[in-house]
Amino acid sequence: MKQSAEKAAILLSSLPSEGWLHEQPLEFQLRMALAGRWVTVPRGGMIYTIGDAPDALFGLGEGLLDVSIAIGGDEEVTIYRARPGFWIGDSALLAETNRGVTVSAATECRVFRIPISALRRILAENPDDWPCFFRLSHRNTMLALRVLAETLSLPPRIRFARMLLRLESDDGTVRVTQEELGRMAGMSRAAFRRAFSTLIEVGAVRTDYGILRIVDHAALERAAQPD
Repeated sequence: MKQSAEKAAILLSSLPSEGWLHEQPLEFQLRMALAGRWVTVPRGGMIYTIGDAPDALFGLGEGLLDVSIAIGGDEEVTIYRARPGFWIGDSALLAETNRGVTVSAATECRVFRIPISALRRILAENPDDWPCFFRLSHRNTMLALRVLAETLSLPPRIRFARMLLRLESDDGTVRVTQEELGRMAGMSRAAFRRAFSTLIEVGAVRTDYGILRIVDHAALERAAQPD
């Protein structure tokens, strides 16, 4: 028992100190830590794709994940780029239905994978843990609704600035191509160029050796607010 507790504590300390799991009761965190293991996914690798049978829950420890959805035929569009602390995979798994989105590695990622068999065992032995999963489902639903609301109601400049703030790394960079940014923002090429040019002109961002660098965080935050 002592060894299990020590192992759980070590695993838990390696998980991001932010996001859904970090906000749950400590006992639940420890159970989840013991149930999973770390896997490395290379850039461009798939966590899962639309139509896959659910087999695990995933938590992002390092790197960036892209969440994409089909918009017709075989075409998919990236709707969100997730940072460490993000968890996904619960919806289809708990609803016992196939995956509705594709999740892929935008960079090399370190992902904590908890298999479905372990999750079922946890819930069978600890039925009071159900609200923890409902909180994850609610969290991701509200995230999707926020992204949709911004897309429908905000002008391109504000949407673009808010997206950059979400994508910003600790070193002040956004490691994504301009083509990817345009797709994630859901903008036409003309609207994207105008929004991008505006942020460069006010000194909020600049391009630097294949990456986007945020040079004036305050200016970018101002650009993200309605006039």
